[in-house]
Amino acid sequence: MVVAQEKLMWQEPLEQKSGERNSRPAKRGKRYAKGKSIILLALIVGVTGAIGAETIQLTVVQGAQVRSLEKEIAEIKAQRDLLQMEADKLRAVGRIESVALSMGMDKPAGIVYVEGAAPAVKNEKGDLSSQAETKPAEAEAKPTALHQFSQRFTSFFASTQR
Repeated sequence: MVVAQEKLMWQEPLEQKSGERNSRPAKRGKRYAKGKSIILLALIVGVTGAIGAETIQLTVVQGAQVRSLEKEIAEIKAQRDLLQMEADKLRAVGRIESVALSMGMDKPAGIVYVEGAAPAVKNEKGDLSSQAETKPAEAEAKPTALHQFSQRFTSFFASTQR
């Protein structure tokens, strides 16, 4: 590649060759570019600082919310534990027995059988037998209307207790 070179005489002042251009606009351009760079840099620093400050503020606010929610959770757990202890006290057999006796109920004598559906049981021969087959003939009789009403009434209140 061949490049043409401009011949300069070392004795000629450099100003004569560069006299065609005005040096002042170049200085103004540099000043303008320098000011523009400073403004751009200040804008970038300002935006970055604002984003950082907003992030820190959000972090602090959300951290405070998390701490308050953790305190609330701890309080609710303590209340739940107290309520569970109270429910356990109320469900205690001894307490139920004493309340029933104070209401005038009598303590049953002997073993009390409760009628209900029982799972099938294998007898010694390996055959399945149901509880209905082993019931006496009296139990197979059709229940009276009063008995049916009392069963429904009792089952309704038993279902609401669960």
